[in-house]
Amino acid sequence: MTRTRSIFVAGILALFASGCFEVEQSIELKRDLSGTANFKLGVDMEPMIAIMAKVQKEMGGDKSPLTKAELDAARADFKKNEKRTSTSSTTEEARKEAEGGLPPGVKLLDVAVQEKEFGVTTNMKFAFDKLSSLVGVKLASKKKEDGPPDPASKSVIDTPFQGLEISETATTITIHTKPQNPAEKVKAETSEQAPKLDPETEKMMNDAFKNLRVAWKITAPFQVISSNATRKEGNTLIWEYDFQQFQKMAAAKKTDDLEVRVTYKK
Repeated sequence: MTRTRSIFVAGILALFASGCFEVEQSIELKRDLSGTANFKLGVDMEPMIAIMAKVQKEMGGDKSPLTKAELDAARADFKKNEKRTSTSSTTEEARKEAEGGLPPGVKLLDVAVQEKEFGVTTNMKFAFDKLSSLVGVKLASKKKEDGPPDPASKSVIDTPFQGLEISETATTITIHTKPQNPAEKVKAETSEQAPKLDPETEKMMNDAFKNLRVAWKITAPFQVISSNATRKEGNTLIWEYDFQQFQKMAAAKKTDDLEVRVTYKK
């Protein structure tokens, strides 16, 4: 069980190197189907700090719950060892990652990076000539320690608009996409070496992603014929997901009702 848990922790750390607890994609369409798109990625390391502290304590033979003093010490140790760069340097790095993977018809308008106590939030804004071009946006993959970037290593960070589909008839426009679950990568990497997680490790997985939030927003100047949006604000349709909803999606045989889908009248 300890080995399984170590594998899980290694996997989740790999995700958190570029991972996230908050992902938001939003699109604002014009009548000619050009427009702007935003991609927000929020990283929160604090839950991982608690998990690592608990694992280290258990490996020392103590399975009692973490005390406040132990958690405070783990947070202080994280701050001490964390290597931070300047906001301007981080922003420039994010800009290069985005600009290096833009398809024809898509332009990067802005990048903003906000440092937090235990994480960072990155916002990117794109302009596109046609909605279908967004699918080709690719952010730079992380390099392997012993080689070039791995093209097979894909996550929500690599292709933020992956799966976006648009279809038109003479009178309608339908937009469909499947929200990407950042927890899937950790589960997949863990399953390769430990197909079955013990209950305590499973609980750690749930605790690590308990604050996970993924949202899709679409704003358009068209009449909505049908949609499965969670809610609506003016002309903006909003779909929101958490870890529990993603678990339901994974267990369901048919996920159409849980995926982003809207049909507009032209």
